[in-house]
Amino acid sequence: MFTNIYAQRGSVLCLCLLLLQLFACAKQPTPVDPVQADRLWQGFVQASAVRPAPFRDDMSLRFGSSGNTRRVTALLWGNGDNTLRLDVRAGVGATLAMVRQEGEHFLLYMPMEQKALFHMGPTSPLLKIGVPLPLDLFRLEALLHGRYSAVFGDKYLSVRSDRLGTAFELSHGIGGTLVLSDNALPLAWKNDQWTMSLDLDEQGLVRRVELLNTRGEKAIVLVKKRETPTSPFEKGQMGLALPDGTEVQALENLKN
Repeated sequence: MFTNIYAQRGSVLCLCLLLLQLFACAKQPTPVDPVQADRLWQGFVQASAVRPAPFRDDMSLRFGSSGNTRRVTALLWGNGDNTLRLDVRAGVGATLAMVRQEGEHFLLYMPMEQKALFHMGPTSPLLKIGVPLPLDLFRLEALLHGRYSAVFGDKYLSVRSDRLGTAFELSHGIGGTLVLSDNALPLAWKNDQWTMSLDLDEQGLVRRVELLNTRGEKAIVLVKKRETPTSPFEKGQMGLALPDGTEVQALENLKN
């Protein structure tokens, strides 16, 4: 009887030790060759050196929290300089908002409400107006057009293996951790508040961006069509004139 008990205890102990060994092995990350990692990173930086050019992107944007999301369409265009234009439309085609950003000057006009909001400063105003994107328009545009180092920076602090590829802890750009594929293309990014997954097209450009934050807010940006104009947009096409009688308010004074 006692022999059986000791035998059973011995078997259980062996099983526990085996499980502990397996668990310890599973937690050990695969070593990353620093030379190969640096070569991969340099390939990423070189591939990101895309020359800005005139563009027009037709996109859809879905954002909100679980069970309460909203879908709109958007047209983003510019000449690859420090000025961007964005028009946001409802599914029926009505224009909900018109945005112009030049440097740190951000202007949003809502034609249905005859109201405009302005913002000045380096921080992104998109979160303030209820769009869960941790990027300003310039970084979003750079992300969509392959200028990835303009978003994530061109230097890193450390590197480790990841189930998707190779993870680099960033020292510049938006910070956080960026995961690159074996082809030096971005696959995912995260920091202490956000996670981002990227789906690329056959040209290596971002086709779909999915973002989720710790508050449960989610945003999905989908590029439906890309256009490359043969000539730059004119000054009038990049402007945003406010109609007479428009109520203008500082974004910082907007109540949540």
